[in-house]
Amino acid sequence: MMGAAAELTAPSSPDGESLCASILVNEAPAVSPQTSCAEVHAMLHGDSSILAVAVVRGERPIGLVGRLEFLANMARPFWPELFNRKPITKLMDPAPLIVEWDRRIDQIGDVLLSCKPKAMIDGFIVTRDGAYSGVATATELMRMTTTIARQRFDRLSSALHQVTEANAAKAKFLANVSHELRTPLNAIIGFSDLLSRRLYGPLTEQQSEHVGYINHSGQLLLSLVDDLLNLSVAEAQQMELHEETVELRELSAACAKLVEPRAAKAGISLKTELGAQALALCVDEVKLKQILLNLLTNAVKFTPAGGEVRLSLATSLDGEIRVVIADNGIGIREEDIKVILQPFGQAHDKRAHPHQGAGLGLPLSKALIELHGGTLLLRSQLNFGTEVEIRLPAERRVTDRGAETDAAGGGQKDIA
Repeated sequence: MMGAAAELTAPSSPDGESLCASILVNEAPAVSPQTSCAEVHAMLHGDSSILAVAVVRGERPIGLVGRLEFLANMARPFWPELFNRKPITKLMDPAPLIVEWDRRIDQIGDVLLSCKPKAMIDGFIVTRDGAYSGVATATELMRMTTTIARQRFDRLSSALHQVTEANAAKAKFLANVSHELRTPLNAIIGFSDLLSRRLYGPLTEQQSEHVGYINHSGQLLLSLVDDLLNLSVAEAQQMELHEETVELRELSAACAKLVEPRAAKAGISLKTELGAQALALCVDEVKLKQILLNLLTNAVKFTPAGGEVRLSLATSLDGEIRVVIADNGIGIREEDIKVILQPFGQAHDKRAHPHQGAGLGLPLSKALIELHGGTLLLRSQLNFGTEVEIRLPAERRVTDRGAETDAAGGGQKDIA
């Protein structure tokens, strides 16, 4: 009994004509269902280039005769006597793989392997608007797929090269701009500092206030320039780590001490849970300190009076080092989390606007952590607070100091 053909129909390829089944078509002969097996046998014997013969009723394909299988069967004893005079429908594959002219090549390969692996040997039929167009082979499909893959690889390599060059140019541009900005900014900060100390004579109360504004604004702008340059260099993978052995508990406690006055002034409780066991790591101390200060300052900034910020250290079972900075502040909407991890990203929350800076602190911290081979995770719930977790790989730990303890620094300490 004749089976149903495995048909594939699809809209036109979004990748263009060059990636469709149309480029695989060979104008192989087609025969009617009444054609005898002997006639097909003679056809295949007479032309070794014919790899398959389609069986077509009108314009619609109903079967396929693969060269290798058909000739092998007809070479069996008694098969010619049995089938020579019978119609080719007796020995055809009644359910060949049929694909439309505009079917994408990558889709054909997937279906061929999953639904009709026999087509790897016999080939498959290509139709146009349901009408027979020709036969394609798996060999041609694989050759074309390889060609397309190579072309895509070349395009991606070229694009990657352009992106790399663009990143290098951006880093160089920012470095030059940063250098040009630092010089006048340092002068502004220095001269305003001298003025505020009355080294050039007395100042009125209003003049003193304005000089303070100038000095503060200059320092903020200089910090922004430094962050922007550091972020650009880190993203371009051109930043170097100056690694040394650092005791994480001591560094964390020092960072908490630096943020303590700001937390106390805002009426926020700043607590640390640093544990009793020493955690010696091989890291860039300056950059890790910058990360911790950024995250602690952010937590204090977005926590209202009476709230709490907590800094804790821990190690996982596989030795991974984890630093968690959590607060019970205003929190972040889920859709804003990805935004604020991008440079200049800002949360769409009116309560955060008075405190928002340029939006470089979190992206820079994330880039610096990733430079250490670690990850930065941010979890938050609006109105309930935010938790930022830093994970550093176990390889960063200096094991020869792993057994040291310092009872004086252990446990929980309330520093505000």
